[in-house]
Amino acid sequence: MVLIQLSKSEPAIDISDLEFLESSIGYSLPEPFRKFYLGQNGGVADKDWWDSGDEYEPVRVKKFKSVAKFGADDAADTKFLGGCYAAMTLKNVIPQTLLPFAIDDGGNFFCLDLTDGNICFYANDIFDPNSSFSTNHAKAYRWLASSFQDFIEGLKDESDVDI
Repeated sequence: MVLIQLSKSEPAIDISDLEFLESSIGYSLPEPFRKFYLGQNGGVADKDWWDSGDEYEPVRVKKFKSVAKFGADDAADTKFLGGCYAAMTLKNVIPQTLLPFAIDDGGNFFCLDLTDGNICFYANDIFDPNSSFSTNHAKAYRWLASSFQDFIEGLKDESDVDI
């Protein structure tokens, strides 16, 4: 995996912290995702732009969320993967099969699909109160990569993106 460097990271985690996250969300995380978080626990990436090369505008990854240490007092905070997942699924903002792992400048999510490992951009700011949750969920997706590894390897520096 081509590594990106993160600054402003939370303290390092270990396997037990990831296992607690997995038990909290009810899914196993892909190995590249686990390795990434064991190496650097969230933060601001040096390569922070995703450009699909399609009709969509490039999107900036403002910050990767971090994994809370097992037993942390603030583990339910939405800055952590588990806390964000719990809050957003409880409010039905996102489906239970998506794990928000990063945000853009507008607070929209970059998510790991927990059933197949795909990565999507999830625009949570397009909610229509006159539509069902399932309709809102379907409109919010934009598939980006077929795996977390492909997503990380596809991130670019701002100078390499036509904005």
